[in-house]
Amino acid sequence: MLGFYVMQFVPIVLLEAFILWRLKWGKLWLCALDALMMNFASFMGLLLGLGPYITSSGVWGLSLFSFYCVMVEGTVLTLLERHNARKTWLTALTANGCSLIMLAI
Repeated sequence: MLGFYVMQFVPIVLLEAFILWRLKWGKLWLCALDALMMNFASFMGLLLGLGPYITSSGVWGLSLFSFYCVMVEGTVLTLLERHNARKTWLTALTANGCSLIMLAI
């Protein structure tokens, strides 16, 4: 199970860093750092107990996973205080939407 999460972690961080950069979040290295921090927070929550339920529930699990990730990663980006709330939550929603499309494929 842990290998499953790790193999998905790196491509998701790279994709979300690219999306943050394209949404004018900041410089590429700053976007990569922010993407790493927000995905690490989501990853820790999955390891602490939410992961087995999400991966075994099909479409319901993917919906729960998307809601969980948007909430956690949006909160992390909000705590960084780099942009206003509207841009922060729109960025979190867009980045996670693209990541979930990648995971669904």
